[in-house]
Amino acid sequence: MAEEFYTVPESPEYNAAAIRKIQDTDPVRASTIVNPVVQQMITNTHAVKLQADQNTKAASAAAGAAEDADEKATEALEAARNAAQVAAQAGTDASNALIAADAALEAITKLAHTIDAVPTQNGSLTYTGSAQSPTWNSYNPETLTLGGQTSGTDAGSYTATFTPMEGYTWGDGTNTTKEVTWTIGRATIAKAPSQSGSLTYTGSAQSPSWADYSSTQLTIGGTTSATNAGSHTATFTPTSNYQWSDGTVTARSVAWQIQRAAISTTPTQSGSLTYTGSAQSPSWSNYDSSKLTIGGTTSGTNAGSYNATFTPTSNYQWSDGGTGAKTVAWKIGKAAGSLSLNKTSITLNKSTSATTITVTRAGDGAITATSSSTSVATVSVSGNTVTVTGKAYGSATITVKVAEGTNHTAPANKTCTVQVNLFNSTLNSNSWAAIKAASDADEGANYWSAGDTKAITINGTVGNFTFSNLSINAFILGFNHNSSKEGTHRIHWQLGKISGTMVGLCDNQYGNNVNGAGYFHMNDSNTNVGGWKDSSMRKTLLGNSNSPTSPLANSLMAALPSDLRAVMKSVTKYTDNTGNASNSSGNVTATTDYLWLLAEFEVQGGRSYANQYEQNSQLQYDYYKAGNSKIAYKHTAVGTAVWWWLRSPYSNNTNTFCNVYAGGGSDYGNAYYSAALLPGFYRYTVKWSSQAVKDDRCKRRDTSQGETPETAL
Repeated sequence: MAEEFYTVPESPEYNAAAIRKIQDTDPVRASTIVNPVVQQMITNTHAVKLQADQNTKAASAAAGAAEDADEKATEALEAARNAAQVAAQAGTDASNALIAADAALEAITKLAHTIDAVPTQNGSLTYTGSAQSPTWNSYNPETLTLGGQTSGTDAGSYTATFTPMEGYTWGDGTNTTKEVTWTIGRATIAKAPSQSGSLTYTGSAQSPSWADYSSTQLTIGGTTSATNAGSHTATFTPTSNYQWSDGTVTARSVAWQIQRAAISTTPTQSGSLTYTGSAQSPSWSNYDSSKLTIGGTTSGTNAGSYNATFTPTSNYQWSDGGTGAKTVAWKIGKAAGSLSLNKTSITLNKSTSATTITVTRAGDGAITATSSSTSVATVSVSGNTVTVTGKAYGSATITVKVAEGTNHTAPANKTCTVQVNLFNSTLNSNSWAAIKAASDADEGANYWSAGDTKAITINGTVGNFTFSNLSINAFILGFNHNSSKEGTHRIHWQLGKISGTMVGLCDNQYGNNVNGAGYFHMNDSNTNVGGWKDSSMRKTLLGNSNSPTSPLANSLMAALPSDLRAVMKSVTKYTDNTGNASNSSGNVTATTDYLWLLAEFEVQGGRSYANQYEQNSQLQYDYYKAGNSKIAYKHTAVGTAVWWWLRSPYSNNTNTFCNVYAGGGSDYGNAYYSAALLPGFYRYTVKWSSQAVKDDRCKRRDTSQGETPETAL
């Protein structure tokens, strides 16, 4: 290549600090290390030389000036001296700079021919099966000669040589050949071989197949063939050009398996055994003694469950891969048990509140008994005896059970029904169903008295008036009242009382004569023709045209609570059912009603205005016979006394019915007069007595027959 030379700058600047000190570790490169140092030294030297030249010129000018300026000889001489000193110093500096530059050039020249570092392998090589040569760090073919082993194929170490060319030396000043080792690494085997697929015991020798195995990379050894089920170990050693992924080359052990043959089905008891009193052993399905060993409990006498065990032999396993013993239950069944009771139904009452049931059973199973309703009846068991104790009215089912015994099964349960006719002495604490039962059993008078009360709620529209959850009490009028005509086993009631005060049900027209339907009057027009039987009060307002299970809409019956309507029953009552101002015995006939009004004689115990023959078929109720007050008050204003209706027509005119006036005595009033109702009932059969309360005698009376209020009293 053409020779190049250093440049000399036209305006050099002296900068000694810019010269970098060359380090031992620096490679001797002309472009990056030597040339920059030499160039800066030349620049500094040239700068010193220019300064010296300038000083010399200044000295010459000063001397000339001294000669030309005699008048200034003293100053010029002094200036010349100073200039001469400067020039002398500049000459000395220039000389020193030239000497330093020459020395630097000599050192740089020496440095430029020094090889500072011995080449080394750059990067790494891995065995490929082909020849490979390394690349080198710090290798300059212009200064070094490469020799020795410069290529190789197999994994291992090789030795190359490097010799300095003419004029070059190593950093230690020598120029001898240096040997440098380079390597080709073993190729990596990513993972050890593993068994490919599976082997199952057959009774013959077998060898596994291998995944990730190459005979060029690995040498196989150890156990490579076996007959019995179990784990065996082969070995794999990398060949000379290979290694494991962790860099090791030692043999690795790899386990391989011959699986046990599978037993697909666990043995089970074949057939069944029943308790006989002797020892028995089961038969087994799916049992092969060459594959399984039997253990555990293999025979038994008593009924019950036993556990045998089955363990696979050495070359067999369960289908789930397990080899441990499996427990298989087998049993001896119990003999059939039996149960009988000496009673299947019981009735308990006040005289007999408890009784017993005798249990007969086979075996030794425990006897237990339960009641379907412990509030009705409770049970207790002692040995083979079940005691049933009545608690309150109702029905219950006693269920007797016998548990499994030692060697007998539990028999089917047996039941005994119990009817308990025990009642709460507090009337209001009994349900209507219980009160019905007491009446049916004719035991009401054993628990309660006339005047005792039971709360109900009236809710709904009656005629043109709406009751919104009116809480009111019914009270007992008597027991088996007028039984020869009205029947036995009956409790008769009447509505109503509020907080102990007798009240009548009143509509918004109370105290007025009103034509039309829906008012609390006997008829929609002012007539008593047809008597009680044909009155709108009986048929429509009270609702006797329908039954309690299908009550007439907007009737008093429909407004009664459902539990009360569920036990209502019709009753026969005798009344003048003709009216029309007649007073003959033939007018007194029977009606069958669910709700009715009391007759004049049933309340007062005497006759004032009713047909005189009604009393022949009637009796005064015990409640009123006992002297209890007949005065009733408005249900909405218990301080206001009212008139209340009776079902008896007035015998002397055609337009009035009897009633009880506000003072409690007998009276009569216009059929279309709105008065109070006092409904009643009996037993579980409900009988309503409806009564109208009056606060104005004249207003409610019909005077069309020539009678005056004074004569009607």
